[in-house]
Amino acid sequence: MHLRTRTAVTLSAAASLIGLAGLTPPASAAAPSKDTYCSVVVERVKPGDRVSRMKSRTCSDDRATAATAATRNSSAATKLMTWYQHAGYDGAITDVYGDYGPCDASGYVLDAGLSRYMISSFETYNSCDGQQAVLNDGQTTFYYYGYATPYVGDRANDDIGYFKVWDAL
Repeated sequence: MHLRTRTAVTLSAAASLIGLAGLTPPASAAAPSKDTYCSVVVERVKPGDRVSRMKSRTCSDDRATAATAATRNSSAATKLMTWYQHAGYDGAITDVYGDYGPCDASGYVLDAGLSRYMISSFETYNSCDGQQAVLNDGQTTFYYYGYATPYVGDRANDDIGYFKVWDAL
């Protein structure tokens, strides 16, 4: 059950406030395939890196199979986000897990290119109640708060390059 729905706030160039300005976003999402469920495990951002490194990625026609395979080698993997291809939590799904536990004040920086599809809605878990989405232009930023976003908005729809997620409370 989702406790609250968030409201987006547009802030051009706000990405520089938390160090995401100047990131070169992925050119486009990967081509669709029959695998509609993906699970990705990422590390925290390391010194010298701008984004969290991917440790593993598994895609399957079965969500449980993808999740089990992606987290098999990481007993500490904690679910951070679920990205959906379409608004209303519909379409292909990418579950993102953090290898260092739930979100804290420093959080994770997630390359949306880890998803095989573009993002139209998302959910967050485990204290990741603050989200900053940087669009593919590298400048336009949206902030979301809470745990459920049924639609990212017309401007951000299918155009998110990066997410920073953290514990905002």
